[in-house]
Amino acid sequence: MTDHDLPDISFLTSGEVSDADRDAARAAVRSALDGGADDVTSVRVTLSVVPDADLPCPALAQAIVGVDGARLRAQAAGRTLPEAIDLLRDRLHVRTAYLRAG
Repeated sequence: MTDHDLPDISFLTSGEVSDADRDAARAAVRSALDGGADDVTSVRVTLSVVPDADLPCPALAQAIVGVDGARLRAQAAGRTLPEAIDLLRDRLHVRTAYLRAG
């Protein structure tokens, strides 16, 4: 799969989410789907940061990917948004591998 094979990624954000965070999430999703999901029809990413220093993992990254009529969903929480995005990439990669294995 190449970048032009993926549909546009739609984003839903809350809290302090930068353009760099969106770019990192876009790259992470593309990396996770690379070569693993041939018929991606939609990608929606949610990035959220709760401004509460007492929470152990206030950052959340989630992706819902439409593939061949099925939906893959991966979600991860972290201390920072970059950490949550890295975890999301790994989890989405695993789900894609399961789908590919059939």
